[in-house]
Amino acid sequence: MLNLQVETLTAANSTYSRIVKLTTKTTISLAILFGSMSMLTTACNEKDNTRAFNNVTNLAVTSFSLKNVKLEEGLDSAYFSIDLDKKLIFNADSLPKGTPVDKLVATVKFSSTVSEAIFEMSGGTTREGSVNYIENPTDSIDFTGNVVLRVKGNSDDEPISYRIKINVHQVDPDTLFWSELSTTELPSRLGSPLKQKTVESDSKIITLLQESDGSYTIATTTPAEIGHWTRTVATFGFTPAVESLAASDSKLYILDDKGELYSSDSNATGWADTGVVWKSMIGAYEGTVLGIGADGLFDQYPVVSIARNNIPANFPVKGASNLVTLSNKWTSSPVALMAGGITDSGALSNKTWAFDGTNWIELSRGGIPAIEGASLIPYYHFRPSAAGNSMVEYAVWMLTGGRLADGTLNRTTWISYDNGVNWTAGNESIQLPEEMPALSGCDNLVISSQFSANLADAWLKIVSRPYRANVEVSGYEVEWDCPYIYLFGGYDADGLLSSKIWRGVLARLTFTPII
Repeated sequence: MLNLQVETLTAANSTYSRIVKLTTKTTISLAILFGSMSMLTTACNEKDNTRAFNNVTNLAVTSFSLKNVKLEEGLDSAYFSIDLDKKLIFNADSLPKGTPVDKLVATVKFSSTVSEAIFEMSGGTTREGSVNYIENPTDSIDFTGNVVLRVKGNSDDEPISYRIKINVHQVDPDTLFWSELSTTELPSRLGSPLKQKTVESDSKIITLLQESDGSYTIATTTPAEIGHWTRTVATFGFTPAVESLAASDSKLYILDDKGELYSSDSNATGWADTGVVWKSMIGAYEGTVLGIGADGLFDQYPVVSIARNNIPANFPVKGASNLVTLSNKWTSSPVALMAGGITDSGALSNKTWAFDGTNWIELSRGGIPAIEGASLIPYYHFRPSAAGNSMVEYAVWMLTGGRLADGTLNRTTWISYDNGVNWTAGNESIQLPEEMPALSGCDNLVISSQFSANLADAWLKIVSRPYRANVEVSGYEVEWDCPYIYLFGGYDADGLLSSKIWRGVLARLTFTPII
């Protein structure tokens, strides 16, 4: 009797850990099972159709896997889907880039009624022809061309041919790829702007620029149409500190050159004096903004629940990374994080600080270098599971760019898997490419683009939850949101503003999800 194992993809209990692939040796989809049962029911009085159904089950391939070869460990854990309906065997999660597939040994299991199994190869780079698997189970197969496994039974049933596809990544899936947007310039009216600040508010992306002639521009777009900007001349009635611009859900805030705090709606159509004076702006938090008051105390506008304590000597009063807020089941209120910066004594900080809605807490000391103007990016990364047969997705923090204590610009991307408590230098695959300059003071946004694919030539199964919550499956169509990192502006070693917008993505996130 054919042993059916139905795979259901489940998410880990942790918000920061989601299993993207489960490994089993035999998997047959519910869709295929139900389809076959329907065929059997509707054709129960038709002899030929009943025989065809029995042919499928009697000659079913119940398991397909690869054996490890010299210098290529891990092949035996590659997971292969078996689609009895389409007669297709394939690995949805591709083998690592560069894996040679011209001399692989397969392990195949069948029902007991199979008397003959022949691999037929054509169009390969090293070998063509046939291999009798039952007689020569250790003979290698060249999967670089077309490979068909023809299975025949003991009875007079017609043989069945399975097409076999060995998928190999064409790129390193965990490489962070960067490219300049087609509209490579910041949305300046005049070109060569002096300063810029980019924020997101009320479902809009807003860039404030100080132009080369000293005037100001407000440029707006939407995440769905990023690159298509509406530009207007901005008037303030005061001298804005451009880099202090911060955005809550529906409000914009900015300091002037005297530290006075002004607010506006998300259209920046008019600025109102709040009556508050600050030494510096820290960033937005839950519909408010956080800063350091003129009296040297922590402050918030509008005040909600902050403890207006004295600023510790090692707290960064300026130059910290952007402030990013996270929420999860382990926190009673959202927590905002920032890293690096310059203390009141002028020393660069190597610490990560967190705000819990009331108090500022030193979250970590070290792990990153003493740095100012770094970009803190909420993103994703993948690690092998403990068993080594799947990849686990983590929400991570990446810290890139910035200026080091010796005055040089940082080219190392640092990564934290535990919300800024511990940091390590990321592996080579997520470091900046040579053609991308190191910059300080870049603004960043993570914006998703919708991808789609057709699974008509892949294995379709019913799942309770895909590996990524934003994956939608309808029949053979799958859609998912792919998060891109956008870096805006930033200053070079001479303090000059870069006019570029860069876009990066982890290659794996662009691949069709394993569902």
